[in-house]
Amino acid sequence: MVAFEGELLLGLTIFLVSVGLIVSRVVDEVSAALLGVVAMIILLKGYTVEEAFGYIDWDIIAILLGMWIITGYMIKAGLAEWTVGKLLHVTRDYRIIIVLLAIASGFLSILVDNVIVILIFGSVAAKLAKDAGGSIAKAIILVGLSANFMGTALLMGDLPPQLLHSVAGMEFLDFIVWRGAPSSFPLLTLTFLAVIYLYYKTVMSSEPSEEVEEEYGENVDRLLLAVSSAFFTATIIGMALRPRLGVPLGFITVTGAALLSITVEALRLRVKRLPSFKEIIEDVEWRALLFYASLFSLVGGLEASGALEAAAKGMLNALKGGVFEGYTTSFWTVALLSTFVEHDALLITFLYLMKEVAHSLPYHVEILYWGMAWSATLASNLTTAAAPALYVAVTLVEKETGEKLRGSQFIRLSAPFVVFSLVIHYLLTAILWLPLVS
Repeated sequence: MVAFEGELLLGLTIFLVSVGLIVSRVVDEVSAALLGVVAMIILLKGYTVEEAFGYIDWDIIAILLGMWIITGYMIKAGLAEWTVGKLLHVTRDYRIIIVLLAIASGFLSILVDNVIVILIFGSVAAKLAKDAGGSIAKAIILVGLSANFMGTALLMGDLPPQLLHSVAGMEFLDFIVWRGAPSSFPLLTLTFLAVIYLYYKTVMSSEPSEEVEEEYGENVDRLLLAVSSAFFTATIIGMALRPRLGVPLGFITVTGAALLSITVEALRLRVKRLPSFKEIIEDVEWRALLFYASLFSLVGGLEASGALEAAAKGMLNALKGGVFEGYTTSFWTVALLSTFVEHDALLITFLYLMKEVAHSLPYHVEILYWGMAWSATLASNLTTAAAPALYVAVTLVEKETGEKLRGSQFIRLSAPFVVFSLVIHYLLTAILWLPLVS
């Protein structure tokens, strides 16, 4: 028993130190995660290199890689310019354009990693703000908050929904309808639009209503956009049909990426302006893939040490009271922690934690999985420590303005967004959704 407790304490200590380094950003996040994995392999009895690799969900890594390659072609085609050009056909009022751009960022992050979305639309938002005399910080931060918000809506853009697929077996269509009720996509869409409206009426109300004069959309490669969009659509259909096809989601996305790249390479024989596969591969977020793989192995070590089992037993009484009490407890516990702890690392830990107690609950544990994935994502918008993607937004603000954005300035912009998000989504799901699925 003493040895077990020693292993538990050692595994928990290594995990907390690693997460602390990730959150504090004292060292690179990937280095911190890899260091934790190596420490667990060396120091924990029975946690081998083979087991560490075995805990990595390679299907998720393949999903991310395939989608990044496909959307990389869409970005090279000028997706951002095309989007702004279309929005300017609706209105030229700067304040409304920025809000519409934020909405576009949110919905694009369903399909593309939020860091990429911020890089795509952040610079465009800054240019619009400069032209209209608006706040560059407000414009970019709103794009960043929106991009981070919708990542859990479908089984593509961000890590949390893919963790739901890995741990809970959620399929593509489960994110639209689950147990006969509206699921992640419709619920988050309703919350997102309500939050954007409230944010527009409060934080963005002081922004100018100047007319945007400059034309956008002139540098769009329409051939590449059409071809990449077609393959993107085909890949989405393939993901929706995965249960019938009987192949992993990662195989579908990588196949879509491979077919698109071969098609573009063939077209390049006649149309030289098209990007090469080498250019697309260079833009893939390889660090993010390594970071996500390390998180899986890190949590694997935590599970091997017995720490997850012990924590699960400690939480069991709070979850046994009933579905409403369990949902509320897990939703707000994860939300509170996700305001300052990197939410991907936190969520993967809590998902495995809930898996340990699933057999003891008088209701479907998947209900808790959904709630934790939502609250972790929404609450992470408060700080750059919880959502590293927002660090990219802050860096972009400082680059565009030439001034340092203080933490207090960022929180003044992020806090209303987070409060609106958590309160609205909790009420929507606890009152309307929970009775339908329990």
